[in-house]
Amino acid sequence: MDLDNRAYKASRLENIEGLQLTDTTYNLAIGGTLLWGILINVFMARFLTDHILHMNYILVLVLYLAGSIGCMFLVYKSTSPVVSFLGFTGLALSMGLLLTYYLTSFSGQQITDAFLMCGIVTVAMMLAATIFPQVFAGIGRALGLALVVTIVVELVAALFFRRSLVITDYIMVLIFSGYVGFDWAKAQAYPRTLDNAVDSAADIYVDIVNLFIRILSIISRKDD
Repeated sequence: MDLDNRAYKASRLENIEGLQLTDTTYNLAIGGTLLWGILINVFMARFLTDHILHMNYILVLVLYLAGSIGCMFLVYKSTSPVVSFLGFTGLALSMGLLLTYYLTSFSGQQITDAFLMCGIVTVAMMLAATIFPQVFAGIGRALGLALVVTIVVELVAALFFRRSLVITDYIMVLIFSGYVGFDWAKAQAYPRTLDNAVDSAADIYVDIVNLFIRILSIISRKDD
């Protein structure tokens, strides 16, 4: 789903149903929802790895795609914070399936290092977007174009040259770092409702997962 879709952004700007939160409560709601998604992923990686590895990989991929798309749609279309939160939980579970499968290729130290670095980058970009909101609010289209171009380059390299490019991991880190700041700046422009907090957390959660994966890839390449 296009996070920069004008109709979608307009609908969230107009989403003033429900209790209006203070700035602090609103941001705590975003942070709490993000923490909930991360805890789900940590739990799955810690306690459900063996069960997930016994699943057929195609089934895992199908569940990931169907669950992620369906739950994101549910989060974005609902104006109920309860429904949106359930959709966010389903999103975290769906992404956690593939993420848990992926993490088995890395050491515990590599995962820890990537997790810490991702956290530092995330906080730094949120702070930067808080200080310079207009700068980050205006980079959405540039980030989207850069993301599409980089994905195409990666697909061409994989399909025709059967190799992955180191440089694209670094580019993706820059792109998703920018998206963290961009989505945080967007979140601050929306009415302070609980539903908007959950919706914004879903945007940032997806950014963080992608950022983490790319940082982990870079760390693992350096260790090889």
